[in-house]
Amino acid sequence: MRRLIPYLILSAMTVLAGGAALLSWHQSDEHQSLSIFDCTRQSVTAPSYFVLSCADANSALKNLHWTDWNQSTAFATGTAAWNDCTPDCASGTWRSAPVSVYAYRVRNGHYTRINSHHSSLFSDGPFEAASYPPAN
Repeated sequence: MRRLIPYLILSAMTVLAGGAALLSWHQSDEHQSLSIFDCTRQSVTAPSYFVLSCADANSALKNLHWTDWNQSTAFATGTAAWNDCTPDCASGTWRSAPVSVYAYRVRNGHYTRINSHHSSLFSDGPFEAASYPPAN
């Protein structure tokens, strides 16, 4: 039995060290602040305004109020605004409607997708916008 004591102590220390490492990793992950890249390639956190069509800014999300930010999926409600481009985008009418959106697919501390299932908002149906980190 006396010969087993060092092994028991070593086993207990290994388990305690592993538990401490796991707790430390979990706590550091909780404090991670996620962001999303906007059209100007700036990293923004829980934006209240987000342009969907970066080339011409003819669609955007406004007055966004986020919940669950810093989780694997963040949810927001706000207003979708878009130019109907009729007869063309320069002469088009701006439309708006309430919207619920979600940001997801976390990569390297950033949400990389933003989506909505509101098929009535845009003529093409529900949207999914990709938001990638700027190229190095």
